[in-house]
Amino acid sequence: MSEFSDSELSRILEENKFRANLSDADLSGSNLSSAKLFLANLSKANLREANMRKAYLREANMREANMKKANLRKADLRRADLRDTNMNESDLSGADLEYANLECADLSDANLRGTDLLGASLRGANLMRVRGLTIEQLSSVGTLCDAELSSERMEQVRKKYPHLLEEIGLDEEELSKPKIITLRTSYKKLSLSEIRSMPNVSIRDKTRRGLTAQSSINHDYNIKTIKGNKVVVDNATGLMWHQSGSDDRVKWREAKDWIEDLNSEGCAGYHDWRLPTVDEAVSLLESSEKNGDLYIDPVFSKKQNWIWTGNRKSGGSEDAWRVNFGSGRVDGWYVGYSCYVRPVRSVE
Repeated sequence: MSEFSDSELSRILEENKFRANLSDADLSGSNLSSAKLFLANLSKANLREANMRKAYLREANMREANMKKANLRKADLRRADLRDTNMNESDLSGADLEYANLECADLSDANLRGTDLLGASLRGANLMRVRGLTIEQLSSVGTLCDAELSSERMEQVRKKYPHLLEEIGLDEEELSKPKIITLRTSYKKLSLSEIRSMPNVSIRDKTRRGLTAQSSINHDYNIKTIKGNKVVVDNATGLMWHQSGSDDRVKWREAKDWIEDLNSEGCAGYHDWRLPTVDEAVSLLESSEKNGDLYIDPVFSKKQNWIWTGNRKSGGSEDAWRVNFGSGRVDGWYVGYSCYVRPVRSVE
């Protein structure tokens, strides 16, 4: 098991804010409070009595990790892989475990007061003597099949939510369907704090007007030519993108007119093209320069380095959100400024 000094750990966390590899590391007693460990690999790590209060561990791989007596209060563990972990006597009060995989995890004597367990898989998990856990919390989990519960709690679940104790059977067709990541499609005004809390995004830096970021989505792009028009279908998000976009930069309101003209002509045979939401546009940001000097996949044209989104900035400003593929910047900018348009539509 690899051991790290405090300085070495600080350096690793600073240099690897995205997908840090701490597999099999001895981090017992370490202070990881508020650490940014999005998509980190902490499998089989020794985190016994570690302080991970408010740590950002979303989608982290923590399989078979030892987190006995660890402080995970208010930690973000959404969609984390926590299979076979030892969380005996750990404090998970107020933590977010939405859709986390806790199969066969040992949560005995843990504190789950106020923990969000929406969609979490607790198949085979040890939930004996768990503190602060309510029947309402259990009602929102994905499954409790084969979980170890006290006889009293088991009877409550069996009476109110018996489906949680049953095996979930999926046919081969359902199992073969790829999971589509659903992104925001509404054009509501968004504040800076809302932009900084977008899902499926890793923030590299915060700026006065926004942030620099990269998407965490594993795209499955497929370029097609339909009725003479090149489009890019992303099977990961269920979106169809115009492969290029506008030839010229236009103001935000002119961008909407440009989209209307595109729909009247019927690009690729479709008439429902629109400006992307900021979530959709940011989903295209890559972690490095992949298309010349742009942080976007080379399947797209590199001319449209700045694009408008359909979301305005809240707070009474005259700004709309835009995305810069030349730097990964996402910021609110005056609508009288000119940017390119890259239209999108949802695949039916």
